[in-house]
Amino acid sequence: MLSLNFGSSPARRQLWLTVHRWLGLILLLLSIPIGLTGSVNVYHREIDRWLYPSFFEPVARGSPLPLNRILEIVRAQDPAPVISMILPDAYWPVVLVHQRQGPVVWRTSVDPVSGKILGRRDQTHAILPTLYRLHQELLLKPYWGEELVGLSGIALALSCLSGLWLWWPKPQRFWKSVTMRRGQSWYRTVWDLHSALGFWSCLVMLVVAISGAVLSFPKASATLLGIIAPSREYEPARVDRADETPIKDPDGILRAASAHRPHDVALVLGLPTKRSNTWRVAMRGSNYHGVVGGLTQLWIDPWTYQVVQEKSDGHWTNGDMIVALQFPLHNGSLLGEPGRVVVFLSGLALPLLGVSGLVIWWHKRRLQQRAAQARRDKKITRALPD
Repeated sequence: MLSLNFGSSPARRQLWLTVHRWLGLILLLLSIPIGLTGSVNVYHREIDRWLYPSFFEPVARGSPLPLNRILEIVRAQDPAPVISMILPDAYWPVVLVHQRQGPVVWRTSVDPVSGKILGRRDQTHAILPTLYRLHQELLLKPYWGEELVGLSGIALALSCLSGLWLWWPKPQRFWKSVTMRRGQSWYRTVWDLHSALGFWSCLVMLVVAISGAVLSFPKASATLLGIIAPSREYEPARVDRADETPIKDPDGILRAASAHRPHDVALVLGLPTKRSNTWRVAMRGSNYHGVVGGLTQLWIDPWTYQVVQEKSDGHWTNGDMIVALQFPLHNGSLLGEPGRVVVFLSGLALPLLGVSGLVIWWHKRRLQQRAAQARRDKKITRALPD
């Protein structure tokens, strides 16, 4: 087996151990909210449907209504501006319409065949979106929460690398260091758990940590990435029109997108805004992995139905590709269901590693304190007169 040697003197090993220990103690405070919510977010669509089955369960069968008719039904109940529509798929077989009322986004679920409104909720403060924001920004967005999560990703990456170096065994001890042995003391059991769990989850956590840091610091990451693989910034497209933007033909927009990319499936329609008077269509390829959104985005002129801007693999630079792949890497969807499973498990492993590391540190600290006390008692005993 390959042997790694980074100048493994006792002093250098102690330095890496100190770095690893302090990183672990710092990350322990964040491992539970970030790790557990990360696992939840991998399957947030399935969990959301399980928690609110009636919200995502259509009641009629047959040909779907035109999307414009669905918009009319929703607007008849609430005239607030519609900002986007999530189209039916295997996970959520309903049309989800989003409307903004000040700082709050409301989600209305509509049966795509009958047009019946299945439910309506405050999407900004719903359980799953709140857990998503907890993972993304620790619910501290105005107070550098996203940056704190990004720094945690960098710290986790360093912790993984330092832990891997400290763990790296001699060839004859490899299997013992990646499994848990029976018949040991509780302390050795915790040690084995920390060592084995760290080994089996280390590479996955490293990918998740780096991609999470990139997502938290997009501009800084793009600047660093531009040194080796320049990427482009995609601004919402506009067309030069002075008349009022037509927003009553989502079906025509959808047909235009499907004609432009006939092998893709539309996921989300973003309606025109003050910033951009074009429609945005997010699409996916045939290898769908259960995530809302998509690597491909089209901006379509609502007057001519022409694609005025495209963000897709056919137009990406190498830097664009790297940036676009960070989110599906982060949630595992890039590798399909196996990828989602391992990222889900790594989120659960993070707090376990933090707690087991704390137990190991605390136990060693107590042993050191006892040894120091024993030495002090011995000195006192020697100093006493006979």
